[in-house]
Amino acid sequence: MTKPWARSRRWLIVLLIGALVLATAPVSAAPIAQSDAPQQYTVGDCSRIDRAQLRSEIEAHVLAVLQNNATPLDVDGIVAQKWAELGMDAAIDSEVARAVEEIMHTEDYLNRLISGWWGDKAQEYAERVANDAFGSPVFRTKLDALSAAIGAEIARKVETQFAQAASVALLCLQAYVGEQYSEAFFTRFAERVQQETHTIDLQPLAAPPISALTDHQLALAGVGTILATQLVYRLSQKLSQKIAQRVAGKVVGRILGKAGSSFIPIAGWVIGIGMIVYDLWEGGQGALPQIQEGLQSQEVKLKIREEIATAIKDDLPEQASLIALETAVSLTEQWQGFCGAYEYVCAVAEANPDFQRLLQEVTLNEMDSVAALVNFYMRELGRAELDRALADGTLTQLLAMPDAALTVLRDTHSTATAIAWATLAGDRLDLVAAWQMHRHATPDEFTPATFTALTALGEEGAQKLLALPADKRAALLALPGDVLTRLVAVEPAADLDWLAGYLLLPGEEPQTIAQEVVEGRVSVAELRNPAQRAAPLTSATPVTVALNAASAVASTPTPDVRASDASGLVLLWLLLIGVLGAGVTAWWQQQRTRANRRQL
Repeated sequence: MTKPWARSRRWLIVLLIGALVLATAPVSAAPIAQSDAPQQYTVGDCSRIDRAQLRSEIEAHVLAVLQNNATPLDVDGIVAQKWAELGMDAAIDSEVARAVEEIMHTEDYLNRLISGWWGDKAQEYAERVANDAFGSPVFRTKLDALSAAIGAEIARKVETQFAQAASVALLCLQAYVGEQYSEAFFTRFAERVQQETHTIDLQPLAAPPISALTDHQLALAGVGTILATQLVYRLSQKLSQKIAQRVAGKVVGRILGKAGSSFIPIAGWVIGIGMIVYDLWEGGQGALPQIQEGLQSQEVKLKIREEIATAIKDDLPEQASLIALETAVSLTEQWQGFCGAYEYVCAVAEANPDFQRLLQEVTLNEMDSVAALVNFYMRELGRAELDRALADGTLTQLLAMPDAALTVLRDTHSTATAIAWATLAGDRLDLVAAWQMHRHATPDEFTPATFTALTALGEEGAQKLLALPADKRAALLALPGDVLTRLVAVEPAADLDWLAGYLLLPGEEPQTIAQEVVEGRVSVAELRNPAQRAAPLTSATPVTVALNAASAVASTPTPDVRASDASGLVLLWLLLIGVLGAGVTAWWQQQRTRANRRQL
């Protein structure tokens, strides 16, 4: 098999899958049969096989269609028709005459003369002429054209079987995927393959009759039927080319192999005619005229046609087997490539019945979300965590949530946390992911009211509060909405942090203090350092009154404080005097001891 054909057969399957997916009505695994044949084909077995059996099952279904629904072919009639249309008689006559003329110019007179009397020499010349004529580039080209024409005609005759066989192959795959995975998964596979058809360059063809499809009851409708019919027609054309190539190769080999011994008359009648001495001496051509006449005879041409027909008849059963195999291989390769892109979905579905049941309920629009979720679990959290999420239903809950839930799950690596955020945020879960709330806080740090208050601030304001500890954030979120909005708009994050801590002090009135700050009657800096604010008491606000009173208390020493300072000084002086007295006493005792020693 050549590489171009390996590529083309892949595109043949691509084309037919693309046709089926465009149908307005779904393709069902109904029995398939030609309208004029009682036998029907079902693909029910395909839904009960495993992955290892898929290729052989498709091959068996395709081969059954090609063999059991085969239409009797008049191969001899087709060969004769195309032989006449391409002028093969004239081509043989021309090439034989050229080969004879070549020997006339290359062989000497004596050898030519001997060929008329000596059978071995005549046979040698006959073989040389036959091999030269039937092996020449001109004749090979003509024979290739004949084989291509015959192959195309045969493919046209069996177009219905090709269409039905390819359809059965697809229905078998659909039954397998629908049972092992889901119908939506097969549809996604078909859509993906259909996209590849845009890369195929095909010449536009007139729409053929749709009987090839209606005969075997493909469940297509409307535009899908017309497109599928055209694609099946193109498929038949491609298969025609393949048959032509194979027939051409085999026929040429068989003709050349038998040219010198099987159907070329040599000694039997060439020598007899060659006994006419006058003709031999007159022309010096020996047996060549008789050889030319024999190779140009209708008997020889008939035997060549018979050889071509025999080659085709012998090859057709093999072609059916090869087409069945290639169709199955191409289709399973397409499916395996698709499963490579959805690796974990295929692997988990084959091993976990819970996931298989879940896939049956997944719509086409949800398929990519399922794949992304399963990929994350398998790569980041592991198979065991995925199995638990399937068993307790949390994976099903995540699938019902927007894509933002997967973002939260990726960052938190916690199914419970992702679901908690989704429960808290509701239809605002996208804000949680976009603002990265889940990176700075946990859902239990909010109530529905405080979460609403946070989102009402906008992203910039929410980021200021998300940077605060949970208790301080909660203190600010408890403020009235308009006060909080104005406060967050004018205060930097550092001041909000300090103010939130101040509001948490016992005995403070958070709403009143926040209102004062918002209205500009006191600043956070003044709250931090009350001495900076000097204002008449009569005009002071409750906040400034408290600040001034605290300042007066802090700056005026009380009598108790002054008495305490005096007592400390007295004790210090007494300590110094005691130390000095002890030193003097020790010195005096030492002097007396020395004086007593001198007297002794």
